[in-house]
Amino acid sequence: MSGIYIHIPFCKKACHYCNFHFSTTFDNYRSQMIDSICKELELKRSLFKEVAIRTVYFGGGTPSILENKEIDRIWNALSSNYNINSVEEITIEANPEDISYSKLSYWKSVGINRISLGVQSFFEEDLKQMNRVHDSAQALKAIECIKQAEFDNFSIDFMFALPLLSDDQLLKNLEIAIDLEVPHISCYNLTLEEQTALVKLIKKGEIKDLSEEKSICQFQIIMEKLGKHKYLQYEISNYAKVGYKSKHNSAYWEQKPYIGFGPSAHSFYNNVRTYNVSSNTKYMNQIQRGSGYYEMEKLTSNDFYNEFVMTRLRTSKGVNIRELELLFPEYINGFKEKTSTFLRSGHLAFFGEEFRLTKEGKLMADYIASEFFEL
Repeated sequence: MSGIYIHIPFCKKACHYCNFHFSTTFDNYRSQMIDSICKELELKRSLFKEVAIRTVYFGGGTPSILENKEIDRIWNALSSNYNINSVEEITIEANPEDISYSKLSYWKSVGINRISLGVQSFFEEDLKQMNRVHDSAQALKAIECIKQAEFDNFSIDFMFALPLLSDDQLLKNLEIAIDLEVPHISCYNLTLEEQTALVKLIKKGEIKDLSEEKSICQFQIIMEKLGKHKYLQYEISNYAKVGYKSKHNSAYWEQKPYIGFGPSAHSFYNNVRTYNVSSNTKYMNQIQRGSGYYEMEKLTSNDFYNEFVMTRLRTSKGVNIRELELLFPEYINGFKEKTSTFLRSGHLAFFGEEFRLTKEGKLMADYIASEFFEL
């Protein structure tokens, strides 16, 4: 399975918590950026020229900002250079304020069949504190609009451990989504990222610092509430009804090859990982030259093993011992030795051929994974 990720680095406002690559002042070079992404699609076509693309993901930034003609330009470049005849899932990230019936109709006409909607919270105080553009009413209207446009496959994002978000409010967010029959819910723990407005506001004392205790408590609330309503926690942050897992993101966690396009986009193929430059200006200039717009890292055996363990442990399938033995025979003994500690502590459990995190283990997934790393 091979996937394509297209990064659209445009946003209307800078959310206080976000450290993804984006720009809020893009009008002067908007067309040039679309041209550059289209040219990169041509430049990299030899990598996956004969490979059937299974998933496409428009991320950002805010790809729902794009006008129909801009998506047309990107889609034409994509379909002209890659085999997308067998594509199964095409996702676009969207913000509630951008959703309209006409836009949804257009997206459906070009083959987009999955929407990831950035709701974050249904409470106004949270949205204002995060500097989101939309309000609660727009979020609710967007979900209803998506459903009426017969986009059966859609997801909404929530954030938890927000400074103003109480446990009862978190439950209310989840209950609204459940009542609206949202088939996929992603819940992300608010974290402090350097150079973000949130960090600066906390240092100034304008927003209270984040609480690890609150994060743990609210994560438990999410797992329990969504589990009761038949959402499978198929990855630490992702919950889906049967048949609604994200195929594109699942491919990341299974270490399938993918190519990223646009500034800051990553790619993974042929035992290498590449990183596009994060500067919009540098990206556009280097793309026009046809070189120098990305850096390449050759992955070592340790890199592959560490990523395998980290990503698999985050999923409901866990680490399959037979697969591990087949792919990494030289690491198998060390892995088995390290599992004993976490099996005894109740953070890992063994099911058939799979080591999986327990509910207690999921609370410290990153730490547990790091204990298996080979440096």
